[in-house]
Amino acid sequence: MGLLDFLRHSPLHERTEKALQEQLRKLRARRRQRFRVLVSLKDEETLYPVRMAARIADCPTCDIILLFVRPVDRDSGMHMKVARQNMLEAGVELPGLRVLRKGLEVLQQELGLSTEECEARHSHMDAWGDPVGDNKVSFTCPDGRELVLKLKVAPDITSGILDQYELGPYNLIILGEPVRWKKSGIWVLFHHVVAERILALAPCSVMVARNTLEKSGFFIYLDGSARSYNGMRRTAVLACEAGEPITLFAVAEPDEDLRKARRIIDKGRKILSDLGIPVQATKAARGKVVEEIIRHGNDHLVIAITDRGRSRLQRILFGSIAAETARRAATSVLDVRLG
Repeated sequence: MGLLDFLRHSPLHERTEKALQEQLRKLRARRRQRFRVLVSLKDEETLYPVRMAARIADCPTCDIILLFVRPVDRDSGMHMKVARQNMLEAGVELPGLRVLRKGLEVLQQELGLSTEECEARHSHMDAWGDPVGDNKVSFTCPDGRELVLKLKVAPDITSGILDQYELGPYNLIILGEPVRWKKSGIWVLFHHVVAERILALAPCSVMVARNTLEKSGFFIYLDGSARSYNGMRRTAVLACEAGEPITLFAVAEPDEDLRKARRIIDKGRKILSDLGIPVQATKAARGKVVEEIIRHGNDHLVIAITDRGRSRLQRILFGSIAAETARRAATSVLDVRLG
């Protein structure tokens, strides 16, 4: 047995490994008591996802993590000491750092907070042989909420976001609207439209945000299944905490009686009433589901649709109502997933 093998199997190494695993377990358990929002940033011109996060997650029990994923760069020549410094104070302007700084400014403005009053911690992790690796600055505010800037390196943006989820967990991922959408189905695996791939692959709820923050209200689609009512509860709590009015909506197929959609809505209203959550309005329509959702929901801040519990492969092959709505709607769309 070599020296390295001996060290790996020594009692000291085992105790250290157990201590690290226990520390990680406690960290994850603590994070599960929070509502954690991961916001993927693209550039300084499209920071409306940050404003959306601040609008719907403005409470002490919510944490907001701003993420910028940059490509692996093994030949940049940047000195390793940059990674060991606080990245906000480093003399080198790292790719994406300016976007994160701007995002932090927007968060402070929208939330009415100042990071000067917060406890700041910087951490670094080697990744992909990149000279700088992953860097993070966490701000713990006096009210207990956490604001995080994460500069992450990955082969592509989608894998960077999904890798970050594994370090979470997170309750919600917010993405900006892509410049253009590609074809759905198996082609999702072969093109680089981040929103489409995250909608298909992410384990948690996903919001495709649009720059329509002048709108208000959560427009919640119900299909009458137990799963959609569970998703409605979660979405309604989020809307209530954000101070947004709630509209419940159901669709009857072209050959169905409209009364079926109204019964679905009445049941949803009663469930929320029992929880003490008010419903501002209800709507029922007859027609094709996605078209009716878009027609009636576009005037609201968020259209919320609960997923049907499909696997990743099923979402890739067959798509979903939420993904199709996100592709075609003129407002933000929330794909609610029940983990």
